[in-house]
Amino acid sequence: MVAKDDILNLPLTENEIIDVIKKAKDKINISKFDNLRERHANIQFDCILRGYIGEFVIRKWLLENGIVPEKTNYVPNGDSIDIDFYYRGKNVELKTSLIPDADITIDNVIKNRDIKLIKREERIEELRGDIHMQIYYSQKRKSKDDWLSSQDIHVESDDYKYLYEAFLAKAYKETTFFVAWIDKPSLVAQINVMPENQRTWSFKDSKRLFWNCKIRDAKRPEELISYLKALK
Repeated sequence: MVAKDDILNLPLTENEIIDVIKKAKDKINISKFDNLRERHANIQFDCILRGYIGEFVIRKWLLENGIVPEKTNYVPNGDSIDIDFYYRGKNVELKTSLIPDADITIDNVIKNRDIKLIKREERIEELRGDIHMQIYYSQKRKSKDDWLSSQDIHVESDDYKYLYEAFLAKAYKETTFFVAWIDKPSLVAQINVMPENQRTWSFKDSKRLFWNCKIRDAKRPEELISYLKALK
């Protein structure tokens, strides 16, 4: 069971964020990637940016705790979707989200929301990934999207300090929270005791279904370190 006191704030410095912006810029020409819905160019870039920010802070946190991922952002043979981290035979996937405006706070996110697991398979046993982590940024989703879509930002610029300021990326310095994770066996067990009509969910304008994986019923962030260190 996850509570507010269990979540971890993973801070970044300005220089770290600017380094992540450089990496995100390498992907900016990819106009069609696996988004949940059509997005304004500024929103697309911010979505890419926060994905890489999530990967950066999690890798940094893992290293600080003696966990060294063997691979990062690799594509398994025969697959078309990359895996965020690979460690001791386990594929670790990371999900990043903004706070729904109606929730207002991270506390409400923990009570109301899920680890966001896209349903790409018929059965939960076929779910790709062995460990699923969820980051939430303490920024309101619709309010931020509305602001981004109203801004005249030269996303193509290679002036990374300009992009840092134009996207108000300093907001990521203290608003990145690792809220929960779950391993596949635990998730499979949870799903299989649910009625069929409660195993998935969706939201307005989404093109996807998601597996039901409540944050409050998942595992505390700190427990991941001992779980990973126990792997053979």
